[in-house]
Amino acid sequence: MPDMSKGSSGKILTCFRTEKGIRDRNEDACGVFSLGSGEGSLYLLAVADGLGGHPAGEVASALAIRALHQAVSTGMNTLPDLKQSSLETILAAGFSKANWDVINHASGNPRCLGMGTTLVAALINQEGEGILGNVGDSRAYLFSKGPERITRDHSRVQEMVDAGILSPDEAVSHPMRHIVTRIIGRPGDLPDFYHFSMEDGTLVLCSDGLLDGMDDRELGTFARRLHIKGLCESLVEYARTRSRDNITVVAAVRE
Repeated sequence: MPDMSKGSSGKILTCFRTEKGIRDRNEDACGVFSLGSGEGSLYLLAVADGLGGHPAGEVASALAIRALHQAVSTGMNTLPDLKQSSLETILAAGFSKANWDVINHASGNPRCLGMGTTLVAALINQEGEGILGNVGDSRAYLFSKGPERITRDHSRVQEMVDAGILSPDEAVSHPMRHIVTRIIGRPGDLPDFYHFSMEDGTLVLCSDGLLDGMDDRELGTFARRLHIKGLCESLVEYARTRSRDNITVVAAVRE
């Protein structure tokens, strides 16, 4: 599903796709939004992966995307400029609202008690300068001359890699790789934020289901060789032959 958003000082091209894969239902959600203000345009990209094995994962992921979008849209009314420091402020407000809305919904709905989701999101101005936030193990990459994974997983295996207990290669197939240590839906779990510049690169946000069906090298090959119009479709179709999970990917490039 390609989308094109054009501003006076640049053109941001995006695509997105979410697919249930071999699972009975899709607990992932995603969004691509073009937001206008007196200062110019912003582009909000987001991926959420409802926690498997928990109640109402699909409710949590959809709520998180909706709350994030609402808060960022509201925050644009008070933006002094579109610099990265200002973008981080409203993206942080979006993550806070997403966490609160998931917690609040679960507390009032018995079937949703304990629900949660990952969330990775990017807020980009027309110059291709942006802010990334993440909670959990959904990821963001920037592919130009070489692959660059921007986000750091909040997971047990990442902690073991950091401690020198596991190598990155061992972490890929470790039985605890799906255990996350921060989620949207739990008080006190805060996002990490990263500044980035798209320049000539392709930004890719994805749930871990995409990476269950391909590795970083394969992902980078697709991102560097394919036009954005067919990128998300091609990534999902390739990964679904091997992935055992829902698969979601959002991508953007500045031309």
